[in-house]
Amino acid sequence: MRVPAILQGEARTRFLQGIAFGAVAAVTIGFMWGGWVTGGTATAMRATAESSGRMSVLVPMCVAQFTAADGALTKFKAAGPYSRDNVIGEFVKTVASTNMDYSFARACAAGVEAELSKAAAKS
Repeated sequence: MRVPAILQGEARTRFLQGIAFGAVAAVTIGFMWGGWVTGGTATAMRATAESSGRMSVLVPMCVAQFTAADGALTKFKAAGPYSRDNVIGEFVKTVASTNMDYSFARACAAGVEAELSKAAAKS
């Protein structure tokens, strides 16, 4: 069997170098500009998306529970901006069987602040 000329001598070396260079270029371009990610990055992105989706549903429920509590809004308004998440945690312990944690309390406090600003703009 006869070997093609491209796979003989100097041509074979250049051919294999071209394949290696092309593979490295494809991987580099894919990760830098193509949007490829590693498995760890994909897992982190999935967790962030899951958390964001859950928060978009739970925060309005938390705001509704908080504003319905007696004396919650006056205590919220009196609290400093860095302690408002603690005030949220005092009045709302769980929302739809989800326990209140720091990030959830911060998101709920931001939702309450948005509701208060909407109410102030209407009046």
